[in-house]
Amino acid sequence: MAYRILLAGGGTGGHVFPLMAVADALKEKAGQNGVDLELLVIGGGQFFEQAAVERGLAFKEILAGKLRRYVSPLTILDILKMPVGFCQSLWHVFRFMPDAILAKGGYASLAPALIGRLFFIPLFIHESDSVPGLTNKILGKLAKTVFVSFQSTEKYFKVGKAVLTGNPVRKEVLGGNHEEGLNFFKLKPEMKTVLILGGSQGAQTVNRIIFDSLVMLTKNFQIIHQCGAGQEQSVRTETEKIIKEGEGKYADAIRSNYRLFPFLEAEQIKSAYAACDVVISRAGAGSIFEIAAVGKPAILIPIANSSSDHQLANAREFSAFGAVVVEEDNLTPHILLNQAQSLLEDGNYKKISEKIKSFAKPDAAVQITKMMLSHIT
Repeated sequence: MAYRILLAGGGTGGHVFPLMAVADALKEKAGQNGVDLELLVIGGGQFFEQAAVERGLAFKEILAGKLRRYVSPLTILDILKMPVGFCQSLWHVFRFMPDAILAKGGYASLAPALIGRLFFIPLFIHESDSVPGLTNKILGKLAKTVFVSFQSTEKYFKVGKAVLTGNPVRKEVLGGNHEEGLNFFKLKPEMKTVLILGGSQGAQTVNRIIFDSLVMLTKNFQIIHQCGAGQEQSVRTETEKIIKEGEGKYADAIRSNYRLFPFLEAEQIKSAYAACDVVISRAGAGSIFEIAAVGKPAILIPIANSSSDHQLANAREFSAFGAVVVEEDNLTPHILLNQAQSLLEDGNYKKISEKIKSFAKPDAAVQITKMMLSHIT
């Protein structure tokens, strides 16, 4: 007998990568158990489609209107998208008729999840952040099980419904070798390396502070900077300006010690995690759990005024395991440099690294897979 599972989500890497990790685990587990399993990925965004196609997964795109809790002229357009997305979801869910649905949250997963419940299909959802988004607050009332990444998230759902699994992490970004990572980026082993992650969309505030700190940072460290695809040109222009102004003084240090990327593909991020000694990152759950999995000391810069301040809540929970949290209002070049140097002190580094790694839950995708398959096979 063939079983079918629908994976719903989309948007940024924080929603896409965990679903892909679960898809990999589902295929692996089904193969081990001799189960005939079909997967369908449904949602929105070219990034989501690319990730699904790269794994050989069938993908269906739907229109999705964002559930805004603030006034915006785009709300009218999104309201018009919603009925179209529901009709598309009805068609795809009816044709595929899965045995279970896993929804990742985000507005692109709402319509297929609700349609699935109309057909009495078991619904499972996963919440990455410590504070659930609006979509998962809605779907949590309908779901059979809510998989959560943070212990503190359980209180937002009905008692007994939430299961702590952690956030699924892509296997392909783990297990890198430090020396090979340095060689990949043409970096020197005698200098410490800092990896700066701005998320798949980039982070203007993080990029801005890197500009302001670039001379000091490259004097002390080697830098791998992932700036976001949408901000690559502006970052390159600013960097070139700083280099031009520093000719004969600090320009050579920047050229030698600074590596800029719009986005890091799986093999690149694997090498970057392996090469680096410290990570500076936003506080999305995806980044936090990858950092924990590789056991690298981290400085987190939560997005100010993110939805329900979920990034600050994520960061505070991770800080109990050794991560440093610097809020945007307190962010200065000297604070950034001093915190990085503090994490790298001989007496701190190994202890913090081990504590951060204890936060990781590397079997999250496997746990989710086992629970879903146990309900349908």
